[in-house]
This record gives sequence, C-alpha cells and structure tokens, in this order.
Amino acid sequence: MQVSHLHGFLATVFRQEVSAEFLRHLRSEGIRETLTAAGSELGERVFDGAEDEVLVELAVEYAALFLGPGGHISPHESVYAEAGTGNLWGKETVAVKRYIEALGFQYDKQFTAMPDHVSVELELMSELARRESVAWERGDKDQAANCLEYQQEFMRDHLCTWIYVFCDKVVTTAQLPFYREMARLLADFLAGEEEETELRLAACE
Repeated sequence: MQVSHLHGFLATVFRQEVSAEFLRHLRSEGIRETLTAAGSELGERVFDGAEDEVLVELAVEYAALFLGPGGHISPHESVYAEAGTGNLWGKETVAVKRYIEALGFQYDKQFTAMPDHVSVELELMSELARRESVAWERGDKDQAANCLEYQQEFMRDHLCTWIYVFCDKVVTTAQLPFYREMARLLADFLAGEEEETELRLAACE
C-alpha cells in the first residue's frame, strides 16, 4: 500500500464509525493481506462475522472511545498540546487550519469536525504524499523535495507532537482488537515515516 493510501486508509478508520462499504473494503483479499503483513491482528470476527453485527459492535466501540459522553479519548491535537490550553479549538486548531489553507488543501466538506482532528491531519499527509509521488513519477526532484519538506514540517510541528499519546490511549482503552490494532499500526507507520522522510529528502539532493 502506497504511503498516501495508508494515510488515507487510517484517516477513514478514525474519521467516523466503520461503514458497510469500508468494512467490505477491509475484508478484500488485498487489504487483509496487507494488514496481516503489517502484523495487525484484527481478529477473525472482523473479517468473517455477520456484517450487520460487526458494524454495530464497531460503532459502539467507536462511540465509547472517541465520542463519549465523558471519559472518551479526544482525537484532536489541541487537547494534547503541552504548552497549549488543552481545550478544543485552541491555538493549535487555528494553526492547523491556517496550515491547511496555506497549502490549498480541501478536505471532505461533509466532515464537520475541527481541522486538528486526527483524520483531517492524516488526510493532509495523504495529499502531500500523493503530490510527492506524482512529482517522483515526473522526475521532478524539486517538487518532490517541496512536498517532503511540508510533510516533515507538519509531522514535526503538529501530527507527531501528539499522535503517539493518542495511540497509546486507544491501545490501552479499546475493548475490541480493531481500534487497538489500528492505533498500533498508525503509531508504527508514523514512526517509520519520520525516518523515511529524511531518506527520501536525501534522495532529492
């Protein structure tokens, strides 16, 4: 799975409750093999259980983890910022909003959550990685380097300042394997991307 696709896949996982369409995509042979190869043990029920029952179970888990009421895990950067207010729509939210707008990035208009929601930040990374891939295909090292610099900057200043704490909370709180394993996958993937971005930048020189 390409870097941009994995960012997008994980953005969908954490954006909202699993839809029937996404569950079927998840159950496709290619995705199942990719997740297995990545060491994600989602459990046989996710792949083989009755669709309606699995969707309900995952929806209940999603609500308990990320929506509340009370005691839920906020999927927003502003809540985790050490030097910030720790409140929704803090200065971090505004900073992410301005960053997105400066890049001309457009996320799903039907999604009404805040700009520093984990899924929005992952969608931004997905788009930057997609643009990087296109630049490499064209042999445009300067454009590829530009996209990589934005990815590196956004991970350093925003996404990776809080995402590991978020993932740890999900891993320790989730009752079902699905979100626990997806959080582990997200943390491992971004840790790898922090290193890989450096290598890809070096290739642009």
